[in-house]
Amino acid sequence: MAVATLKSLHTHLRLLENPAELKRKMPASPHQRSMKEGLSDMSKLVGIDNAAFKDPQNIAALIGPQRFVMIWGEPSVTAQIARIFDSSKLLLTVLIDPGHFGNVTSGQIGPTSGAQQQAAATTALSMIRAQSKTESAGARAESKLDEVGALESLKPLLTGNTALTCRLFRALFEHMLGFASQSSAQQGSAVLVNELTGSKEHGRSFLATALFILGAEIDRENLMPFMLEQGLFGMQIFEHILQNRDYCDAYYTFRRLERAFVASPTEEVRQLRNRIDKFNAQFGGKPCDAGMFEVDDQDKVRVDAHLAAVDLLEALALTPLSLCLNNSIAAASSNGVRSIKTIARHFKHLADGDKTKEQANKEIADHLLAFARQFSADSKAAALP
Repeated sequence: MAVATLKSLHTHLRLLENPAELKRKMPASPHQRSMKEGLSDMSKLVGIDNAAFKDPQNIAALIGPQRFVMIWGEPSVTAQIARIFDSSKLLLTVLIDPGHFGNVTSGQIGPTSGAQQQAAATTALSMIRAQSKTESAGARAESKLDEVGALESLKPLLTGNTALTCRLFRALFEHMLGFASQSSAQQGSAVLVNELTGSKEHGRSFLATALFILGAEIDRENLMPFMLEQGLFGMQIFEHILQNRDYCDAYYTFRRLERAFVASPTEEVRQLRNRIDKFNAQFGGKPCDAGMFEVDDQDKVRVDAHLAAVDLLEALALTPLSLCLNNSIAAASSNGVRSIKTIARHFKHLADGDKTKEQANKEIADHLLAFARQFSADSKAAALP
């Protein structure tokens, strides 16, 4: 069995860059399962009590606190979120255990399904034999290690680890939600996963983010040098993560579902300040000064726009852009607040009808890409937050 190192983890995750292999490991026509069923599936997959994933705090960690409500003790989501959740769960399942669907024959269709399963078994046997030879012969050439040094599954890393599982799932979920087309999402989980993972850019983004999250658990000190060596940190990765993404539907739309203040306007502004301070504290920043964040406490649209901006940056903090955020707030706590205000301004222009969704999406992407460029320059020497 391969040892959990950055190299063996990277080799395992390169499945994300192989659309044909990834598709072969998924059921051909899975039936969409409800969120309740999906949470149960995930708990079994990583050996965690089902009750843990039904906890609202953990559901918030999986899909964001703004995207669900609890009704009679059960999470309730929109149809779009249910589809993205199921698609993300399908991809996560294959990443955690590539052979999970290997014995599922009922979902396979077409005359070649039996041949595909036999080929999969032959390939797996060949890999086991090759790995055994490698272990007995000692060190091999670098190229040979790339072929056989992959982890068999991510279960050793994720089993019993709710927090890490939630972070990895949330990162995949946010990416899918931001890039999924409405038509593919409505056709089902397999179509959506195939559409995104079939793109080199998306596969590279998934790979960089998954390695960033899981690699910190294995070898935090050497993670950044390794990612730089593999070309998984830098402007091209930032472009893949940030450009051509739907920020308005993924973030602001869910905030504006709350048309009225749940608490008093003053209390909701106070809660917003706390969210911003908590976000800054995540990167060692100080609470913002009273004059740094001015908002009309009667303007619900403006409050929602700022909350959506915080939601967005919290999601991006799961990706390699976390290091840019860390550098920016280390330079000055006000940098994070300024970015939140800039993004919120674009959301508010959208709400006021001053900009189209396409314009707002582009301007938010342009801001974030400029932000990443400015604060990634010294990331090579920066410590992980």
